[in-house]
Parts: sequence; C-alpha cells; structure tokens
Amino acid sequence: MAGIAAIDPLALKARLDRGEKATMESSMAKCFAGDAAVLHTQNAVQIHGGSGYIRGVTVERLYRDAKITQIYEGTNQIQRMIIAREMLR
Repeated sequence: MAGIAAIDPLALKARLDRGEKATMESSMAKCFAGDAAVLHTQNAVQIHGGSGYIRGVTVERLYRDAKITQIYEGTNQIQRMIIAREMLR
C-alpha cells in the first residue's frame, strides 16, 4: 500500500450537500479498503503457514473474500485510473 490521502469529511459532506459528485473520493475509499483487507488477510495466511491455504480454514475464507473486493464493482486498477482522471480535471 503506497499511502493514504486524507479526505476532510466535513468538506466532503458539504460537496455532497451541494449536489456535487464525489467520484474521486469514492474510488479512493474503495481502493484503500480493498488493498487494506487483502494486505492484512494475506499476512494472516502467512502466519498460519500451509494450513492457511486449506479450504475451510477461516483465514483462507477471509483472504478469498478480501481478494474479491478488489475485483467486483471495478478492479482496483480501474479505480486508480478514475482517481488519476479526476485529479487531472
């Protein structure tokens, strides 16, 4: 995970109240959450060693569930492209 860009929640709420879009902020939140979930569950699988990959073990299921968050509703690469596009506007 490269880093975190801080989003002022009050400024974001004001923008949303004015009817403005929060495309970049939404993409940043989704990307960060997916990456964080994968990173931490990946570490949990590593801690459990070989048993962390056995079907039915809790950490294996958690890792699988975390990994899918990076895929559905747009891959993280697409989210990063959306962030870059919004930053260039």
